[in-house]
Amino acid sequence: MDSLPQETGMEFNTARRKAFQEEMLSFITGRSTDLLPFEEVRQTLRLQDSTYKGLQEIELDKIVGSVGRYRDFTRTFLPKSDRSEERWRRVDAITHDLVGFPPIEVYKIGDVYFVRDGNHRVSVARAHDAETIEAYVIEYKTSVPIDNTDELDDILLKVGRAKFLAETQLDKTRSDHNVEFTEPGRYRFVQKHITFHKYLKETECGCELTDEEAVASWYDNVYIPVVKLIRERDILKDFPGRTEADLYAWFVLHRAALEEETRELGTVDDETVIDELEKERKANPIRWFISLFTGKLELPDLPLLEERAVFLEETRLDEIRPGHEVEFTELGAYRLAKEHIDVHKYLWETETKTQVAYEEVVASWYDSVYLPIVQLIQRRDLLRYFPGHTAGDLYIWFVSRRAMLEERHDGLGEVSDAEVIEDLETAGRSTPMTRLARLLRQQLDL
Repeated sequence: MDSLPQETGMEFNTARRKAFQEEMLSFITGRSTDLLPFEEVRQTLRLQDSTYKGLQEIELDKIVGSVGRYRDFTRTFLPKSDRSEERWRRVDAITHDLVGFPPIEVYKIGDVYFVRDGNHRVSVARAHDAETIEAYVIEYKTSVPIDNTDELDDILLKVGRAKFLAETQLDKTRSDHNVEFTEPGRYRFVQKHITFHKYLKETECGCELTDEEAVASWYDNVYIPVVKLIRERDILKDFPGRTEADLYAWFVLHRAALEEETRELGTVDDETVIDELEKERKANPIRWFISLFTGKLELPDLPLLEERAVFLEETRLDEIRPGHEVEFTELGAYRLAKEHIDVHKYLWETETKTQVAYEEVVASWYDSVYLPIVQLIQRRDLLRYFPGHTAGDLYIWFVSRRAMLEERHDGLGEVSDAEVIEDLETAGRSTPMTRLARLLRQQLDL
């Protein structure tokens, strides 16, 4: 690198410092600075047909991702490590010679671009405050509007909304509707509600409803009454960035939890649920704020030891599997594990069309669901990435992550254990403290 102009080294160091600052800001705000992976976006949108659009002048700030180097640069194409220094400086040297580098190659989706070839050229161009760059463009057509502020979750939301409206025709039956979520997966969640509502109405009237009639009935008789209550209590003001539809979804989850306590459906009215939500919000606003970002409103948490005692009393796991070592460090995890067992019971009984003793269900869940995942976690020694946590904690993460990945695949059973474990390992390597330590080491090496 001695033959490269000294100023290219200074410019690379400046870019690295800016990258460090961006990643530190991301660490504080929780807002990702990562580039979008092209292949994952393409699969999420189910894109297949492409068209070559030729050589174009494109805006640099509309380049949001990469085909193969999305881990090497920040969202603004600042280099994340020193490994690319020599290549970066060689490209930078060309700009100082005023020769100009050849056009890059990109894929276009919606209003944004993904680099197929030329990541370092984009990085250098942005470092020199260029606004545009020449590119050979291949375009994938999509009906989902994508812009340069979108992250993967935003794209999932847009896909979910487009699919929801196409299948429910809510835009046509209730053109002034306000059903809009900020959490991926909620649209499919509501579609299940509509399907269940259709079944109940048809059972009640002994008739058949069209899908459009069922959607309109759900909107008028289920969704809107809850939204009116939310408006009357002015609850939305405590949740900036969230929508009435978000609170509707959490309202339904909360009601389900309350009815589970009474063990009877239909025993908890809307006012009772709203009262409970207000009590919880006032009693523990910080917990409520956090719960918004976990996608679920929860009932007031028991102290961890008490929550564990309730779990062991209800499942009798100590008796069924002595020495089980099912232990969590997060409030709510024991209740979630209990829900997993209940779902396991439901699926087993549905498949066999017979009732299964609860003790058998607990043993089966432990032997065939929980333990295989924990053993996989232990074989990969993943706990080293998560000091202070247990294999049980990672089991909860594993199940939640699988659900999210299957949401992207739009189907259950399409995500292997190995795929989720790889994801967990990747997340482990970039946990906040690990990531912070790595960033600090990189900064000291500059």
